[in-house]
Amino acid sequence: MTERIEWGKFSIYHYDETDLEREPDLEFPFVPGSKFRAANIGIDEPAVQINLEDFYKGTDIPWTLSHDEVHYVISGECEIEYHLPPLMIETGKVIAKAGSTYYMPRGCRVVWRTLSDEPFRHLCICFGNPGYPIPIVRSKQTQ
Repeated sequence: MTERIEWGKFSIYHYDETDLEREPDLEFPFVPGSKFRAANIGIDEPAVQINLEDFYKGTDIPWTLSHDEVHYVISGECEIEYHLPPLMIETGKVIAKAGSTYYMPRGCRVVWRTLSDEPFRHLCICFGNPGYPIPIVRSKQTQ
């Protein structure tokens, strides 16, 4: 059986610091009492979904990735504990802050612990597209 290639479209996003201001706070799955907010930057193609996210100080956010992710930190500071597949024996902790970029391979288990009082804001670049059901940023909606 031949696999059909799904082609994406070119897209560009210019960061607007107000894009998350009116987005509602959400609770992270399986983490009662947590809160975060997110919006898609308008790049939602077969191979990639790119989201803008805020994580807040107070509740650790654990997650296991079913896809590869690259994050670019815009503001705030966060400690990230990671455990790498296949056996989760290789582990470590890093501090990510504005200007940091980090990669998490699929299968990686992470725990984000926001250290700053301001939100830990980052671009979350997901390969392939996991289909997270979040709204498009407001600056893209008005174009």
